[in-house]
Amino acid sequence: MVVKEYICESGKKSKVVIEDFSTNIKEDVTILLCFAGIGLIGPIIANTLIKQIPDIKEIGFITSEYLPPISVFYSGVLKNPFRVYYSPKNNIIVGICEVPFDISSAYNDLARTISNWALNDDVQAKQIVIFQGIPQAGVIDDFSVYYAAEAELVDFLEQYGIKKFDRGIIIGPESTILNETLSNKLQGYALFAPVYQIPTPEAAASIITVLNDIYGLDIEISKLMEEGKEIKQKMLELAEKTQEFSRKQLSKQGSEGAYTQYYR
Repeated sequence: MVVKEYICESGKKSKVVIEDFSTNIKEDVTILLCFAGIGLIGPIIANTLIKQIPDIKEIGFITSEYLPPISVFYSGVLKNPFRVYYSPKNNIIVGICEVPFDISSAYNDLARTISNWALNDDVQAKQIVIFQGIPQAGVIDDFSVYYAAEAELVDFLEQYGIKKFDRGIIIGPESTILNETLSNKLQGYALFAPVYQIPTPEAAASIITVLNDIYGLDIEISKLMEEGKEIKQKMLELAEKTQEFSRKQLSKQGSEGAYTQYYR
C-alpha cells in the first residue's frame, strides 16, 4: 500500500499517515479533534458524525511512540486508535483518538505534528476545534455550551449564542493544540459542556447542535438525548439507593449506640 507520511522536525515522535489519496482535501478545511477525556464527549461526537455524514470516509491515522499498548476494534475489525476522516461535502476533517497518551510530554510532540500537517499544502486548514467536558457533581440539568477562542474568533462564535468562559485552564492534548494555533496561521477554539465522570451523551449532543449551526451539518441528536436520559435515571436510582442504605446504616448504628452522627 502506498501511503504518505507527514513528520516535522519538532515532532519527531509522531506522524500523520494518509492512506487514501482518492479525494483531495479542499482549502480552508476545518479540523475537529476529538480526544478521550472526562465524559468521553470527544469520541461520542466523532462517532456520531462519522455514522451520520454520508460522504465521510477514513483517509488515514495519526501514530506516536507515546501511544499506550492498546488496540481498538469494532465488530471484530481492528482499527487504529487515532483515526482521521474527511467529508468533501462539508470540508471537515474529524480526528478521533480513543486512547489516552502514556505521558503528558507527548502532547507537545503530537500538537506540533498535527499543526505541521494541517498547514501543509496538501491540507491548508483554516480552523482546529477541540472539545472538553467540565466535570460536575450531582445531576446535570443544563448542558449549555461554552467557548474559549482566539480573539479574532470571539465575534464569530458569539453570533451563534455560545457562552464564553471569562477565565480558566485547559489541560491535556487539547491545550497543546490550542497553544500551537496561537503561534501559527491556524484559528483554534474550544467548545465545552458540563459532564459526569462517566460517558455523557447529552453534553456531546449539545455541542453537536452548535456544530450543526456553525458548519451547516444535519446531525440527528435524539438518540444521544435518550441515552443521556437513561444515564440520568440510573444515576438518580443509584443516588436513592445510596441514601436509603445510608439511612438504614444510621438507624442501625443509632439503635446499637455505636456511633453518634453530628455536624459542625
